Amino acid sequence: MDEFTGEDEVAAREVLSATDVAFAVTDGRCQISWVNPVMADLLELDAEQAAGRSLPALLTGAPSVPHPPAVVPWRSGDKPDGRWLEVSCVALADGRLLYRAVDVSSWRERELESAHIAHWQDDLLRMVEEDPLTGLPNRRALTRVLERELARGGHGALVLLDLDNFKDINDLRGHTVGDRVMSALADLLRDRLGEGHVLGRFGGDEFAVLMPNANEAEARTVADRLRTAVAATPLGGSLSGSHATVSAGVTKFDAGDNWQAVLANADLALFASKTAGRNRVTVYEQGHYMDTAMRVSVLDRVRNALADGGLALHAMPMVKLSTGRVVGHELLLRLEDNRLPHLGPGEFLPAAERTDLVLDIDRWVADTAIDALVEHPYPGLRFNVNVSGRTLEDEDFGDFVLDRLAAAGVAPGRLGFEITETAAVTNLDAARSLSQQLRASGCRITLDDFGAGFGSFVHLKQLPITGLKIDGEFVRGIDYGSRDTVLVSGIVDIARGLGLSVVAEWVERPTQVDALSRLGVRVAQGFHLGKPEPLSSLLANASGRWTRRPQLMADIAREMPSVENTAPN
Repeated sequence: MDEFTGEDEVAAREVLSATDVAFAVTDGRCQISWVNPVMADLLELDAEQAAGRSLPALLTGAPSVPHPPAVVPWRSGDKPDGRWLEVSCVALADGRLLYRAVDVSSWRERELESAHIAHWQDDLLRMVEEDPLTGLPNRRALTRVLERELARGGHGALVLLDLDNFKDINDLRGHTVGDRVMSALADLLRDRLGEGHVLGRFGGDEFAVLMPNANEAEARTVADRLRTAVAATPLGGSLSGSHATVSAGVTKFDAGDNWQAVLANADLALFASKTAGRNRVTVYEQGHYMDTAMRVSVLDRVRNALADGGLALHAMPMVKLSTGRVVGHELLLRLEDNRLPHLGPGEFLPAAERTDLVLDIDRWVADTAIDALVEHPYPGLRFNVNVSGRTLEDEDFGDFVLDRLAAAGVAPGRLGFEITETAAVTNLDAARSLSQQLRASGCRITLDDFGAGFGSFVHLKQLPITGLKIDGEFVRGIDYGSRDTVLVSGIVDIARGLGLSVVAEWVERPTQVDALSRLGVRVAQGFHLGKPEPLSSLLANASGRWTRRPQLMADIAREMPSVENTAPN
């Protein structure tokens, strides 16, 4: 099948068209070029409608890169009965992708029965496209509906609604209250929305309304009606007397659009509402086109880099200040696809984190790190990798990591995971669940950018973490006798009391090392202590080099005067 090209392609398609297994061929970006009748029936589209559409968007659970078979739940349209599909993806010789989806419902049902959890089957099938808190369609389900609408030549409008300052409710009242507010908001939006529209929850505090056949003016009217209803409805319970507001972004869509661009347009309009003061509706304007085109272009570049080997990891040393010894490395993602303009992490990661592409990126990073640890089994070589907020909600990520570590024979203590404070507080339950699973197996869990919001002090006792990384903003002026000294001292005392390790970042001067050492910080990273280098270069050196003191920026500057002394992304 690897030679599904040239003269044999017609014959191969004839064979695959005659089978009772669903097959599809896509380009390297997962855009469909051919489907057999079984796949077309599965997607509820004919072959012409499916052409050019995103298979992962239409087939929930389908990977966007070559992947071994995985069993995923599947529900078709409004049909009440779900199925289990074994979905796989292999790369063809010419760079295209061949997808196969097999109905394995009978086998899966027997497996669930043997495990005495058959009574959960309906719930498992429903969870794939339903938000568990509100019962609304989730992001995947709404994306599938949008992509199918576009494939069928439909037009309409999309509205994104975001609850203003929802983080304050979670921080001040707790996530139980926050969940009640979110459920009440979902009920209110559902009651006030007219027939023929699809309401879904995109996750966190964001909802979406898909309005087939509506124009911009109609969508704006609906969005403003919903915004007014939310603002006029008092919150109950412990928030009695308080009111919430929402911001909204509206965009139209036509048959020639792709779902990523539609979401990007609505998101830009929502962002405009937020920056203009919140509690308002903004309609996407053509003047935003360049920004949207750039975002979609960035996603295409990252997706292609993931498939073609254009992503790389750089290793930033973490140094014990008292001895200058390297105790580990944080792995930083870089886009090295040899295309211009060059994009740094701050330019491509935010775009990826708005889509499910970041799930594949995080798995690639963890997978690459584990492969490196297998090839270089020296105890002194230890890595930390970053986990995005969206990956926290990926229920399979923890199993993926632990299965890979077990299969590779790598000690879990050699691999650590860094979760930003903002992501952890926003997704507290998900962060707690993943941290518990990984820490119980021996992996290290660090709360990154700690202190950026200080809302996490309340939640520290609830998160099974092993360490804190002090936000670089508090380290920047630590040697100037500023208030940062008091804050860092407080963080160190709290960490010591909870038995947590502490790492400081953005160390750029020798005087910062002295100040941090006096405050009790034992480990730090930054350009003064050692700049990031390609992981491949680090691994090419003898094992002893991994624990020696890295070259200081002062020495590097003497050898390379053009080196710019700035904090890393």
